[in-house]
Amino acid sequence: MTKRLTATLVFGTLIASGAALAQGVTFEAVDGNQDGFVTFSELSAAVPSATEEVFNGADANQDLMLSPDEFSAMSL
Repeated sequence: MTKRLTATLVFGTLIASGAALAQGVTFEAVDGNQDGFVTFSELSAAVPSATEEVFNGADANQDLMLSPDEFSAMSL
């Protein structure tokens, strides 16, 4: 039961995050300090429904920052 609930919550967050990104939230708009990377703090400020699990799943090299490619791969 717990695994099913967790999977449902993660899936729902992915859909919500993808929908927000599809609605015009661009990498440049999320990258608050314009350093060329998006941190979880920047992402969650722009897309409040995004979770650390979604962020970490998109962070392919696990450097705690999303590159433009990682960010665009996150959208559904």
